[in-house]
Amino acid sequence: MENRRNYYRVLHVQPDAPVEIIRTSYRTLMQRLRMHPDLGGDHWNAALINEAYAVLCDPATRAAYDRAHHRTFGSMREDGPRPTGDRESRLLRGVATCACPFCATVHAAHDATNPGSSCASCGSPLYPAVHLQSRDASRRALERVPRQIAVSYCLTWPADRSFDGLTDDLSISGMRFTSRLELAPQERIRLDCSFCSAVAVVRNSRPAGGGRPTEWQSGVEFLTLRIKHSRGSLVSKDL
Repeated sequence: MENRRNYYRVLHVQPDAPVEIIRTSYRTLMQRLRMHPDLGGDHWNAALINEAYAVLCDPATRAAYDRAHHRTFGSMREDGPRPTGDRESRLLRGVATCACPFCATVHAAHDATNPGSSCASCGSPLYPAVHLQSRDASRRALERVPRQIAVSYCLTWPADRSFDGLTDDLSISGMRFTSRLELAPQERIRLDCSFCSAVAVVRNSRPAGGGRPTEWQSGVEFLTLRIKHSRGSLVSKDL
């Protein structure tokens, strides 16, 4: 029951999300994902979503709610990651640290130097993605290549729900994919497909063309990346 009353999880947003993202997520849940009773949704779930939205969209009630749940949400609202257990406490004793860009779990900084490293909490890759200029001299990557690959993604951790989509194009720097969910610019997602696992930031989201008004095309930029196959049409053998 306690998890059900976590209003941030109910609306699939982070505890530091601005009101614009909360409003977008609420509209997506009620309309695009058809959780409104008039669209076939369950009355109890719709009431819970409305309750969460009413609290989090009002500055006064949101502040009171956060104070009442500061042990759950407080560390995520302060500047920078904070340790959450004995392992993290040990890391802070004279050891350089980094944080998972998705769940904010603290790790030793050298963990992010290994291309195969993963977050001990959420499993997201820790290795930074490569951001090449459009005319990068190394020529190690192609421009975004049209490719249709099934992709799954989640918005929060713990991930109480995942969403499915289909890529339109991708590269080692980012991808564009189509799904039924409207994503908010600057929102972070954890995604997985046959090409890679990644943590990405949403750069844009717009209605998909081709007569599909209930689908959205989102462009994301990778923050961290783990490529599952080192050889193929997107990257060279030297990457």
